[in-house]
Amino acid sequence: MYQQEKGKHKLTISAHSRLHLTLLAMHNGEYRINGGLGFAIADPSCELMSTRATDFSITDQRAIPLVDNELERLVTLLQAEQKRRDLPVATEIIINGNMHAHSGFGSGSAISLACLEALHRLNGSIPSPTELVDASGRGGTSGVGIHSYFSGGCVFDLGRTTDNNAHAPSHQVTASRPLLLDQLPMPDWEIGICMPLTILHKSQADERAFFERTCPLPAEAVYETLYHSLFGLYAAIREADRATFCHALRAVQACAWKKAERLEYGTALIEIEQALYANGAEAVGMSSLGPSLFFLADNVAEIVNQMRLARPDCEWLLTRPANHGRELTDA
Repeated sequence: MYQQEKGKHKLTISAHSRLHLTLLAMHNGEYRINGGLGFAIADPSCELMSTRATDFSITDQRAIPLVDNELERLVTLLQAEQKRRDLPVATEIIINGNMHAHSGFGSGSAISLACLEALHRLNGSIPSPTELVDASGRGGTSGVGIHSYFSGGCVFDLGRTTDNNAHAPSHQVTASRPLLLDQLPMPDWEIGICMPLTILHKSQADERAFFERTCPLPAEAVYETLYHSLFGLYAAIREADRATFCHALRAVQACAWKKAERLEYGTALIEIEQALYANGAEAVGMSSLGPSLFFLADNVAEIVNQMRLARPDCEWLLTRPANHGRELTDA
């Protein structure tokens, strides 16, 4: 439930990206649909600077920002929450950071939650994570982003009960939230990040169209994905077994759902992946619907430096898992 504290005048929230390894039950399931596996990473990240105001405004100063209609929807979300909770003060928000929008990092969920949290805290209220998630309307397809926002680490969820509704991306789903199976710390593995700058990302309309033409998958294809995710990726995280994690990550890329996501970008993305393997990557994955890639290796830093020279059309980062959630700083 809500707690009350003295209202702040300025607040900064720093939120981490999440890598979404794969969705799971994308078929006409008997029991549950969707489900997902992923984990938070330290970088890229975004920073929301919020101040008390009489009217709402959101400015996105990132290199790849939210478009105008998405910012308008965020303002509408905040206005609705202000009215529902009778919060007297609005907020002005400025978004910065290197977490690109629509690039596979979960920025939509992170920013929605951070905006709502800022609104409440500037009004002196401290809502629970569940209340913020419910207000955001996010997480209907996968629970990875909504859980990792608050506490980081790896998230494995079992989707939601089959309800005869079509599969859809999280921003379009208003059904019950996914059932959390486990949330656990990630091993401290070095991870390389590739953000292609010349490959067009998918809009929300593109995402909806992709779900409509790809789902439902055959049940057998889902069983294969679930095997590699549960017995491969999840077990390897539990046992801090990087070699098995890499083996399973490569296998998931060839499974029906992730393969369909990857094919959306054709040879442009495959060429980057091939260059990563040629330079020593052990496993390369695409986060969510991409187009960002991530990879593991013995020498991640060296590969990042090599790829910065070989592929200046991409932004390259060296990062690690984040086993903690967003950070709040009062000005």
